[in-house]
Amino acid sequence: MRIKQFKIKNGSLKSWKEIFQNPRPVTVDSVKTGTVNINRRGTINIEHPVAGYIKDEILNVPIKAYLVRHDEFGDFLLDAGLDILYVDDTTGGINGDFVDEFFLKKNENIKFQLGKIKLKAVFLSHLHSDHIAGIRELPKTIPYFVGKGELEQYQPEINGNFLNGVETLCEINFSELDELPPLGRCVNLLGDGSIWAVSTPGHSKGHISYLINGPDGPVFLTMDACFIRDNLRLKIAPSDYTWDIKMAQKTLDRIIEFLEDYPEVRVIYGH
Repeated sequence: MRIKQFKIKNGSLKSWKEIFQNPRPVTVDSVKTGTVNINRRGTINIEHPVAGYIKDEILNVPIKAYLVRHDEFGDFLLDAGLDILYVDDTTGGINGDFVDEFFLKKNENIKFQLGKIKLKAVFLSHLHSDHIAGIRELPKTIPYFVGKGELEQYQPEINGNFLNGVETLCEINFSELDELPPLGRCVNLLGDGSIWAVSTPGHSKGHISYLINGPDGPVFLTMDACFIRDNLRLKIAPSDYTWDIKMAQKTLDRIIEFLEDYPEVRVIYGH
């Protein structure tokens, strides 16, 4: 696998107001690829000063990927979801004491749902297995994108060796960018203001959220920077599966400020 540094060309766009005044010919659709069981007491950091009592409750939540279709540049995928191996095996064929279980019904795997769509690239939020397992049944010759720092934390024995066969993995180094307040460092991925990668570390070191700037209004995909709706409602970040809880809270605070500043933005949560 070749590791390539993504060449950043953000252009002259300096504010979200300016960006949203120029929507691009792009749409986004959620694709459910199975479910996972998570404890509500992990989706909300119970150590947060204002958390109060959080019920010990198992939530069955969707695992999502997102199909982004651009009239000019083609079709892209945000995260890869699960592949067909999870239909008959909740661990997807990965052995180990710390392997997570996921639940996939027939025809929910990412390849089946994409059908004959030919992807131009896959933009990953991070390298946890429920976000990358579907790579096993996706083309390996297209570029895959990830935030710088993710490979440092990638553990194939736990997260699965799902990057096997990928020819080119492009790293996005957000530290080279100026900030686009209040979200922070962001990348104009296609150069036309349609798809934005937003640096949202905390859940993992190089975690990325995405913003789609289409004709139906901007859509912010939090990915795992915000597990469920209650993270925004309570203004408390998750704690389970989280690399740095304090950083995750700072990231969530920035997202909340952004959504307060731009109420026209529609939000899609990670699960």
